[in-house]
Amino acid sequence: MRLEHHEFRDMDLVGGDPALDLVNTVTARDTQPRDWLDDYPALLRWARKASLLADQDAEALAAQAQAAPVKAAAALARCKQLREALCAALYALAAGAEPADAELETLDQARLAASRAARLVSRGGRLQTQWSVEGSGLDLVAHTVTAYAIELLRDARLDRLRVCDGRDCGWVFVDTSKSGRRRWCDMATCGNVAKAKRFSARHKH
Repeated sequence: MRLEHHEFRDMDLVGGDPALDLVNTVTARDTQPRDWLDDYPALLRWARKASLLADQDAEALAAQAQAAPVKAAAALARCKQLREALCAALYALAAGAEPADAELETLDQARLAASRAARLVSRGGRLQTQWSVEGSGLDLVAHTVTAYAIELLRDARLDRLRVCDGRDCGWVFVDTSKSGRRRWCDMATCGNVAKAKRFSARHKH
């Protein structure tokens, strides 16, 4: 898988869930995969764009990563391990199969690590699970996404889980259309490319 520098944009967040959007930080999984998380700062940029990190937390983590690059690289590797296990599990589920034990074990280890770092806080009379820079350190993004991933994997929305039909894509998304027949991660990109290909194939003499 080739590393590629990428500036994340709103159009990169089409999964319908932060866990799916993490999986989609690799593009063209079906052809020549390119990994947009080329370093720890890229993970922070993605997490900010996905509204998973407050500015002050992102700044604190950037400072930690700069001070301890080896630890930051290890934290990024753990987050990518989570991403790939989640991707494999989601691809299996989208195809109507059961995820492999190895993927479930990786997700379970991520769940346990996130659980150990979490703290219960009371907000408006309701208990919430919260992660912090102090508790999670450089694994804050991974811990937060893990919570979304476990929630998603238990959720009825998985019935609407799709893998994009577009070539050079392979992104996953929750189909929120009324018909439940959405084929593309984004009509403006993969959908239009497919339409253009069909049009050109029809009009070739």
